[in-house]
Amino acid sequence: MSSLAAVADNALHNAVQTVTPPFIAQPVSSPLQHFARFFQASLAHSSAQKQQTFRLRHQVYCEELQFEPGRDNGLEHDQFDQRAIHCAISRLSTQELAGTVRLITSGHASELLPVEHYCASALQHPSLTPQQFDRQQICEISRLAVPAEIRLRKLATAPSNISSINTLLHTLESRCCEAVAISLYLVAMLMCLHYKKYHVFVMAEPALARVLRRIGIHFVQIGDVVDFNGKRAPFYVDARTTLNTLGEEYKVLTDILSEQLFATDITRHCGIAGVN
Repeated sequence: MSSLAAVADNALHNAVQTVTPPFIAQPVSSPLQHFARFFQASLAHSSAQKQQTFRLRHQVYCEELQFEPGRDNGLEHDQFDQRAIHCAISRLSTQELAGTVRLITSGHASELLPVEHYCASALQHPSLTPQQFDRQQICEISRLAVPAEIRLRKLATAPSNISSINTLLHTLESRCCEAVAISLYLVAMLMCLHYKKYHVFVMAEPALARVLRRIGIHFVQIGDVVDFNGKRAPFYVDARTTLNTLGEEYKVLTDILSEQLFATDITRHCGIAGVN
């Protein structure tokens, strides 16, 4: 079970506060339009790619946050990884991972999601629990990890003697760094839609769910708060609703991520209005 809030809450809050310019006297382009200049989202299909995500998870969950015990091999993985879809975001300037997330799937009733395995007693909603849906169409967002240098925005300061255009690029990269955690949630939604895992569950802090709602991902709390690496509650969203509820700049970012992952501009493909 992941501690998504602890990994992403500050990064999400900062991004929501700072990505959009504080004043809009006339139409202003979003820094997120430049995300692909600095970051690349990709599916982790091969064993080597998955090991990269496991290594980042170990860095974040075992070393930085100490939520999980360290492993001698430096790879954090568990029994759910064999039936998970893995994704990573890489920082192009360093070729290092800037974040990762997985979707845990279920093929039949015996393949429980973590929320069912660990927190079944907390699930209280009469209709929005995993048992109410086709097992082929459910999943759980898990192990979202962003390293401290991205999460806490500890990028190197731009040298004072560089050109104005390079200063602008450095500023844009810093602003896009703030959106990495958001991007991982958007990537998760895109994977849900692509693989038809429409019914999405997550264990998260209620405060994090409120931040995601401000972005346009409307998770519904479906159970009680429990103590699991902090105060967490189970949440649900139908991934098919998110393209209509996302804010405009996050629709733009979603299109960029969709193009990187699947070579498809998803909001235009699905007929969502209002995206330039």
